[in-house]
Amino acid sequence: MDLIERIKKIINDSELSSAAFADQLGVQRSSISHILSGRNKPSLDFILKLLKAFPTVASDWLLFGEGTHLSPTPTKLADGTTKNTAAPKPQVPDVPTPTTAAKIATQAAPSTESSVERVVIFYLDGSCCTYTNKK
Repeated sequence: MDLIERIKKIINDSELSSAAFADQLGVQRSSISHILSGRNKPSLDFILKLLKAFPTVASDWLLFGEGTHLSPTPTKLADGTTKNTAAPKPQVPDVPTPTTAAKIATQAAPSTESSVERVVIFYLDGSCCTYTNKK
């Protein structure tokens, strides 16, 4: 199923006409007609408006056709807080502190006379820190 077919599914599931769908997104009716006919491809602005107007549509499904077309909606609890029914995100292991990293590196060092020169820690955001042993 390509992107245009997924947009058509959203229109059908919401039981809106193309004109009402365009009005709900705040776009010109002709742009919907051009997208649905394949004349134009949807712009990023159009996709963002669609996702904002239909918050239950899963963005991965809309863009890539992956997963289900409805994203999990937060459940309103009695105390006023919300609970997301989505699957929990995988746990990221703790990043060792500089002193812990140095201890680990020292423990893993061979039992010869060599010592740790430096420890480099790579973080999940792409950054890193280097700690140099000052003799």
